[in-house]
Amino acid sequence: MTTVGADDTEKNIRSIQELVNAGLQRVPAVYIRPVQERARCTSAPNSITNVRDHQLPSVPLISLSSSSRQLLQQVTHACSHWGIFQVIDHEVPISLQNQLWSATCHFFSLPTKTKLELISQDPSCPLLFSTGFFSHEKVKEWKDTLGFKPNASMNQELLPYFLRGPMLNFHKKMKVLAHKLCEAICTTLALDCKGFCDSQLSRETMGFNYYPTCPDPDLTFGLSSHSDFGSLTIIMQDEVQGLQVRKGNAWIDVVPIPNSFIVLLGDQVEILTNGYYKSVEHRVVTNTMKPRMSIACFYAPNEHEHVKPLNQFVTRGCPTMYKETKFGDYLKHGFNRGLNGKSNLEFSS
Repeated sequence: MTTVGADDTEKNIRSIQELVNAGLQRVPAVYIRPVQERARCTSAPNSITNVRDHQLPSVPLISLSSSSRQLLQQVTHACSHWGIFQVIDHEVPISLQNQLWSATCHFFSLPTKTKLELISQDPSCPLLFSTGFFSHEKVKEWKDTLGFKPNASMNQELLPYFLRGPMLNFHKKMKVLAHKLCEAICTTLALDCKGFCDSQLSRETMGFNYYPTCPDPDLTFGLSSHSDFGSLTIIMQDEVQGLQVRKGNAWIDVVPIPNSFIVLLGDQVEILTNGYYKSVEHRVVTNTMKPRMSIACFYAPNEHEHVKPLNQFVTRGCPTMYKETKFGDYLKHGFNRGLNGKSNLEFSS
């Protein structure tokens, strides 16, 4: 096997997986985080505790088959104190999950050249393959992503045959689940469920993420600390641990649970509730032993919709924390700024 060093990888990186498969021995400079931003840094001001060194609570686990009263109590607690929870008994067939995992594994097993050939340049093709988070980031994220943005005019025949069925069927099932979760969240806030969910779940995208093994995980992140720009994110992750959520001054591992999904509150929920429910800060760490995969479904308002705190959450004791913004502008600002904790909320402050 031909080994690859850091100096060989600074230009035209098409896929970090491609470099790792070629025998990458060192983390390329473009992936190395500044010392104060690294996961194990304890010397920086206000440094956050390494989760593995302490006994900390687990992310809430909620069964969607619970009684209505119990379900709403659990959702209220999770949204008030965490901004994240895991759900089981969600009625998404395990057979469909396995079909999509198999198709996703096959896609990421292909040579980069083949992957790119499968992504049609036709404007109606809803797929995009990329490495990192976005093209002009200063420090790249240690991941490759197949992005899927369904739309009414898309030509389904442009989707790779082995992904087409599992991807489209999974997307339909997850849309149903997203509405069920959104309705539960609305009920805990005494909001009009239909109006809220229709607006906050109108923009749908999916990300199929591959995090290769890393020669020195302390130097980089699979995905840096951030909160999601949209309203709701649902994630299916494999058995490899890597996702962490910030809880106070600690990072807590989101331990993989078979046949479960992770639910994250995004920034738009925090804005709409004027901070009553908060989006969750999270990140992905890498490892030297085994690659990790996840499939994330993102739900958000359409890009022309204006978002601001709802009147019922603005009081004399809790004045408006966020100004009105157009979601498209908020999204553009986030991608231009890059991932940096929950700093994108400053755009709406």
